[in-house]
Amino acid sequence: MSDLLNQTQAARDWADGAIRRHSGGVFGKLVPAVIWSDARGDDGEPLVPVEPVELVARINRIPHILLHNHDPGRPKGQVLEAANFATESGEKFVAAVLAYYAGGDVLDFRRLGVDANVSAAPPSSLPAFPEGAWIQFGADPNEVDSAWLDDVTSGAPLRVVRTELSHYAADSTQELIRVGLVFLALVWNPFVTSIASEAGKNTYAAIHGWIRRLLERLAERRNPILNIIAHQDGCQVSFLLRGKEVKQHYAAHDALPGAAAQAVQLIAKLKRRDMPVRELIYEFDKDALVWFPSYAVLDDNRIITDNTALIAIEQLPTSLSLGVSRGEPLSPVVRSILEADDA
Repeated sequence: MSDLLNQTQAARDWADGAIRRHSGGVFGKLVPAVIWSDARGDDGEPLVPVEPVELVARINRIPHILLHNHDPGRPKGQVLEAANFATESGEKFVAAVLAYYAGGDVLDFRRLGVDANVSAAPPSSLPAFPEGAWIQFGADPNEVDSAWLDDVTSGAPLRVVRTELSHYAADSTQELIRVGLVFLALVWNPFVTSIASEAGKNTYAAIHGWIRRLLERLAERRNPILNIIAHQDGCQVSFLLRGKEVKQHYAAHDALPGAAAQAVQLIAKLKRRDMPVRELIYEFDKDALVWFPSYAVLDDNRIITDNTALIAIEQLPTSLSLGVSRGEPLSPVVRSILEADDA
């Protein structure tokens, strides 16, 4: 699709200007790209079934992260700005400026003096479960069949809102499944001694059990990545579970309340340093059987990671993934905020 950019003078002029506007910032290399076109497959259906006007509006409102193979744990940069164009022959496309983290202002937890792995105990008491909350469940229909999605969501303890994702990837080697929950649901554990209402206690326990069953069902998939998403103090927090090892997933689930409590403290600690976090991603170490923060993206677009291999672009494939949903994006149900311990 890069030929579309080369064939359209207006798009080239726009890209040159956009790169000048964003140069000198926190990123490394800036490059122009075509991220959508109206090309259709042999079946007559759009190759990338996304509304271009909406896509451009969303990117220009909130920069979208650029992922390797739509894997939330492998960030490469951001899509900073986009615009709609058409060739002289009438082909429509969306041009964008891609900004890579590598070579830019990359931070790491150790250099900042932040112990990102400090343990945190989950709370012993919780408020009543928020009324009207629901579960958001997202997947790309090209990766995960609707029958399986229907089955795993049918027994959910809360109303489920399904989100159809489009990953803009020609070939998919992974199956990304996103589950959006209230953050409070992640810190609950069987040892919580006080909950504001008996009904709330039952809801917390039911969600806990439903997640457990979902982890079991991942064994039926080919190469799944489960992304459990919640929001805390203005930050989107993701907990990534990879593969089909049910025993490993059980261990991750048991450790999830402590990891969520740790995330609360980490977000608060960085905020006190005037470094508010927009996204925080946790991975599960299958050898040590612990959760750890893989990376964080700050409000000023800088990335924090102790593993620079995550953002390396030396051997990056020519096709990257821009994960978007059709319709409304996956968003928090309730922005529940837990108070962090200042200790």
